[in-house]
Amino acid sequence: MPSMIAWLDSSHEDQRRMREIVNLFTQSESRDELGIGQVRDAFSDSIFPGTSTLHTRARYLLFVPWCFVAAAAKGGTVARGERRVEDNERALIAGLTDLGATDGLIGRVAGVAVKTLPSTVYWSALRQYAIAQVAAPLDALGLPVSPDPDQEELAERVLGAWSPTLPPVPAGFPRHPETGFELSQAEAGWLQERMLGGTEGSLLHYLASDGHRPQAKSDAPWDDPICHTSAPEVKRILEHARLFSLAVHGASFLYNLMIAERYVKAGHTKIENPVERYRDLLQKWVQECEENDGELTGWDRGAFWDLILAVNPQVRPVTRAFLSTWFDRVCSLEIHGAADDEALRQLVARRERAQKGSQSRLTNDRLLASWSGQSGTRRLTYRWAQVNRIIQDLHDGLEAANAAA
Repeated sequence: MPSMIAWLDSSHEDQRRMREIVNLFTQSESRDELGIGQVRDAFSDSIFPGTSTLHTRARYLLFVPWCFVAAAAKGGTVARGERRVEDNERALIAGLTDLGATDGLIGRVAGVAVKTLPSTVYWSALRQYAIAQVAAPLDALGLPVSPDPDQEELAERVLGAWSPTLPPVPAGFPRHPETGFELSQAEAGWLQERMLGGTEGSLLHYLASDGHRPQAKSDAPWDDPICHTSAPEVKRILEHARLFSLAVHGASFLYNLMIAERYVKAGHTKIENPVERYRDLLQKWVQECEENDGELTGWDRGAFWDLILAVNPQVRPVTRAFLSTWFDRVCSLEIHGAADDEALRQLVARRERAQKGSQSRLTNDRLLASWSGQSGTRRLTYRWAQVNRIIQDLHDGLEAANAAA
């Protein structure tokens, strides 16, 4: 039972972060090669509290509590309840698969053998939105360590572990999860209340409110018209996030250009024309910065760092130094020759080597040969793809024609 035993080994927030890191390393375009993840996550947590890159669908915020409540209802000890929760989660995967509800299914590829179960992925969100009333998943069972508890006391503990208004476990759950990932109107209304209560002052709070559905296919929050109608403070934070995303994008392109040059020089040919590609991407990035010259030159970087450090005061000084030096050049638009600028190249190279040591592709020939052609090149959008999918689910349920009882 690897997914359950891990609960006992470290904090759930640490586990979530580690799984996000692993998830990012499976997506070559999302890797944090230059060590700016602390800043990226500070923005993500501020804009979209309780979310994760591992989140897929909104109804998991009900599925997971139901798996626990159904397990606890059978009584027994914590150890037995723990096994039942895992059995329920795997039965849920099987049930959703049978329904054909595979869009966003955790375990879509691995099936019931998947290692990371929904309870692990969604625990931080359940706590953030006050759906779970206890700190640890095992406490959410409300079960005793030893057998034969007082049944009245047990019932109180089980009920007290979750929001008192949690919708009841549906008949047939988990093997027959009714409508799959579709929220009923009643479920969506309940979940909306939970999310609004745990996200005040954030963009997520605004998007979860009535009438604020974003476009389903928008690429980033600042590209979606509805986000620009939010409160001034929310828009201020979003603008800091946008400028940070724009500014650091060039550093990732320059890093990949430097890898591409080494790759070609070493005689590798699997990736077609990588040097030309990254020179072109850098030039387009410079043009985008020029189109945002007023915003970049007027960027209040003092306010930017105040915001970041308020969320995560542990951002490393070396990270701040690297970013500040890079920003000095970007915000003054001294980037026209970025592809061949020796000072910028050395800045990026030092940062990547400090981050990766012997695993640096700028020095490790074995890793250079396995380069996929892109490493950390996706524009930062702060979990937007995952958040947008969940918000779409929420609004679909709120607008459902037939409210479930």
